[in-house]
Amino acid sequence: MLNDIKETPKVLETLLHNNQTEQKPPSADKIYIAASGSSRNAANIAKYFIEKTANVPVIVDFAGEFAHRGVAITKNDLFVPLSQSGETADVLAALKKAKSAGARTFAVTNNENSTIHKLSDAGMPVYAGEEKSIPSTKSFTCQLMCLYLLGLHLGNKYEPVLREVPEKISGFIETEDKTDGIAAEIKEYKNIILLGRGQNHALAEEGALKIKETSYINAASYPAGEFMHGHLAVLDSEFPVISILSRCFDDAENYGLAIKNTRDIRQKRNPRIIELLHSEENKIIAPFITAVMLQLLAYKTAMLLGRDVNRPRGLKKTVESE
Repeated sequence: MLNDIKETPKVLETLLHNNQTEQKPPSADKIYIAASGSSRNAANIAKYFIEKTANVPVIVDFAGEFAHRGVAITKNDLFVPLSQSGETADVLAALKKAKSAGARTFAVTNNENSTIHKLSDAGMPVYAGEEKSIPSTKSFTCQLMCLYLLGLHLGNKYEPVLREVPEKISGFIETEDKTDGIAAEIKEYKNIILLGRGQNHALAEEGALKIKETSYINAASYPAGEFMHGHLAVLDSEFPVISILSRCFDDAENYGLAIKNTRDIRQKRNPRIIELLHSEENKIIAPFITAVMLQLLAYKTAMLLGRDVNRPRGLKKTVESE
């Protein structure tokens, strides 16, 4: 898993270079993204960027739910099946439903020879290469980059700062020991809450998933504001909270509210609060760094607990059932 994380800068460079010649998606009234697990978390992070950049509504759905409900998708909409393997059963079922409704389809996968890629009208490979570990790391970050590029294309915009992401991640990985103390602390708990607002909530979801699937700690994520509506009651001084406070894209209001929510939680329930942030000044780049930070935190926590981070119990790289 650690090797996969460390390969992230290199595969992102490949992705950014090859994107110059990829097929481009058509314009659309709405964008539906169907995905599962880490892929869905990547979509929820990118949703904020795409909507602001392209001024197009983005609906992110669980693939298994999209495939079996009366979704109002039309031929004027763009459907994006998001799957690392390109063979995920529920994403494939969702793709078939979207195609039957006449929607245009644009696949984002890590396998150009996969069923999902071949069935879609067009697509963008994530170029992550083979991942040795079941928990997604470098392919997650590449999916996120692909979705950002999708937003830029739909908005007819160019964001050169994305070219800096590989170097920024590489620099952060060199200081990976910054997460050691947090990992040593949270490994002692059976339950953890992760909170964030805006893009940071989607990152909290991904962080919680990574901790669960590698460490087997019961990690749950919530939007920081929503957590005040009842969920707050579960906390006490023995229940740790990881509050993700990195400055993200389009969070001028959310950032101040996130700080206030964190202070309110501390005052009302006095839990152990760990504030997770970094000094990256560019808010567009910030989610990529935070994602890698959470991957390293999950990896180190799992290693301290003696878990098999590459082959977590009960998991497969490709989920073949709905």
